Amino acid sequence: MPEQWPTPEQAYADVPSILSEISWVARTLAATPCLAPLDREYYLRKAALLDRVALADPDDGDATAAAYAAAVQLLDVDPPAVICDPRAYVRQQYAHLRSGARGTRAARGGYGWL
Repeated sequence: MPEQWPTPEQAYADVPSILSEISWVARTLAATPCLAPLDREYYLRKAALLDRVALADPDDGDATAAAYAAAVQLLDVDPPAVICDPRAYVRQQYAHLRSGARGTRAARGGYGWL
């Protein structure tokens, strides 16, 4: 079965606000000891947050570059089975995380939604 690539509207429908996600990312980072590894959920939620910021202002080159870099960082943590657009992969995995879809990396890893 081919991979499903949700649109940004599908991936980010009914999700916490950007400010809420900024707070979650900042709290998670602040609570993590220096040099301690961060889990996949952190990298996924950070990449999704930056993707949403970039989508809000497509003319902001810095936001777009940050979103792409965060997406590539997620790919380093969680290499996909297919070659794809890094930001599309972030959207797919974030949608899976939100839905708790069976058979996804998110579901297999037990990543819950807070």
